[in-house]
Amino acid sequence: MGDRSLMVFELALAEIGSNVLRYAHPPGSKEPKVEFELRLESDTLTALLTDWGPPLHNHLTRAMPAPTSEVGRGLAIARKVLDELDYERVSEVNKWRLVKRL
Repeated sequence: MGDRSLMVFELALAEIGSNVLRYAHPPGSKEPKVEFELRLESDTLTALLTDWGPPLHNHLTRAMPAPTSEVGRGLAIARKVLDELDYERVSEVNKWRLVKRL
């Protein structure tokens, strides 16, 4: 397993994962419900993240913010370093899939 591939996967997982944890509170809920699954199959790392928080709107297509901006880089970085980054809203559930080939 290449150190660089693992490092960028960890970076993307930290960026997306921290957002999921931060925003996974459904309205009226006292505790977020979040599921994380990590897989290493052959030469591919996959993370599946599921939460029951509010939907994400247009964040996957946002460009990298200005160098002076203090927010908004996480998804842009993840898109750049991962081989695949998928998000879908199914009913009341957010589903993320992060893939990095080693």
